Amino acid sequence: MLDRHSCDVAVLGGGLAGLTLAIQLRRARPGTEVVVLDKRSGLAPEAAFKVGESTVPTGAHYLAEVVGMKDHLDACHLQKNGLRFFQPAGDNRDLTHRIELGSVDFPVHVNYQIDRGRFENELTRTALDLGADLRQGCEVREVELRPGGGHSITYAQGGREHGLEARWLVDAAGRAGVVKRRLGIGREVAHTINASWFRLAGGIDLEEWGADNPEWLSRMRRPGIRQFSTNHLMGDGYWVWLIPLGSDHISIGICADPRLHPYQEISDFDRALDWLRRHEPQLAEAVAGRTGDVADFLSVRDFAFGVERVYSPDRWALVGEAGAFADAFYSPGSDLIGYGNTATTDLVTRDLAGEDIAERLDFYNDFHLRTFEFVLAKVEDHYPAFGNPVVMVPKLGWDRTLNHFGIVLLFVQNRFDHDFLRTVRPDLEKLYALNDRVQQLFRDWNLLERAAAPGPAPPTPPPRRSGTAPPRWSGSTPTRSSGRPSRAMWRWPRRWRWGSSTGRPATSPTARGPRCRSIRTR
Repeated sequence: MLDRHSCDVAVLGGGLAGLTLAIQLRRARPGTEVVVLDKRSGLAPEAAFKVGESTVPTGAHYLAEVVGMKDHLDACHLQKNGLRFFQPAGDNRDLTHRIELGSVDFPVHVNYQIDRGRFENELTRTALDLGADLRQGCEVREVELRPGGGHSITYAQGGREHGLEARWLVDAAGRAGVVKRRLGIGREVAHTINASWFRLAGGIDLEEWGADNPEWLSRMRRPGIRQFSTNHLMGDGYWVWLIPLGSDHISIGICADPRLHPYQEISDFDRALDWLRRHEPQLAEAVAGRTGDVADFLSVRDFAFGVERVYSPDRWALVGEAGAFADAFYSPGSDLIGYGNTATTDLVTRDLAGEDIAERLDFYNDFHLRTFEFVLAKVEDHYPAFGNPVVMVPKLGWDRTLNHFGIVLLFVQNRFDHDFLRTVRPDLEKLYALNDRVQQLFRDWNLLERAAAPGPAPPTPPPRRSGTAPPRWSGSTPTRSSGRPSRAMWRWPRRWRWGSSTGRPATSPTARGPRCRSIRTR
């Protein structure tokens, strides 16, 4: 017979989404019984663990201020110098000839480059200190979802099977998507991009590639700080990320549209290195002589996906990649975790207090799905334009504004609550609808630009799949318009300096944090 226990909230998955939710729930309502079932045992490895290392304002604010990890982030991880984009130039053998879009100094709002293993180890310690029940080495065998809650989970740990009853079930198990798969509520999206990545010990300072160009170096307010950005090397149908980590590694990843760059070209390390030699030779040269420093290599096909529902009246929720994932281009992963976990915490704590949460739940569910569509629209069908600076320079400017405005601004100002969101929802819907139209303008502009240029025509992006979008808000403001702007007239400088700065350290901290102390879990 199974030994059975009960709790208020069972969280499937002890990664970034699951651990931060457990901490947030315990901080919001210390009496909440939270059980986290994690398949991992012991400490996570540093550097060669998970991607999703780059944060932007919403995610950084959520992790530092809402979850309460600011001291650890400041001491043990790197301060990030914003997002930085390099458009292609010739054969890409000279970085200093490429159009560069990025801030000249560290932005005012502090963001972080996170070593996921190091960070999740600290989250584990914090969750345990707050009283969460973390059970490691667990394999979920069966989940029985019951109307109205009172869900049943059967899992194996230490060679024995155990049972758990929970009023609320939260799936934070990432791409495994336990609940989503069981209910068949996954949703395909037309964004079919592949990725591969690896971590390289010792890091890379890309300013060394332009060390003989003093004018290029002088564009920054101080030398050596470009490397602390999330650097994007861009070309037709692809982008490559370079993200430094506090564990003295650098994360390097390729995201590529299979219409221009088949998955087989980046499916293993040797092929990926050959691909870099053809498209990003300076980076390939920096890596080729250091293959012994490569810590890992992973790849994934068709990484984007959607979902039909994330919060249910039957008291289950999907957070992080257990729900939906768009693209890493603007580092939105921790943003969506912040939105999802904050709404989940509000729903759970109010429900446990005896409140009727029906209307609140429907609002959060619809709003999260619409926000995901907003995030997806900024990348869907845009990879063919990534090597076209005529389109990408204004597009990056538009997107940068969106990435610091609207829902982002509300979250970092601590106004992400149901009552306030309802009052500003019509304005946010106008912004979302305007973005739909402007993103289509950029897609059309790229096709027209390429059609007018000599050479073979670019591949035509696939049409948006009908009938797959989530339900739209039923308020008075339209959420999508079929009309399109007919013309956009912008002038943008070749050298574009984003953002402002305040006093910062002369260099970003090395963030060699203290050794991890032992963790005792059930």
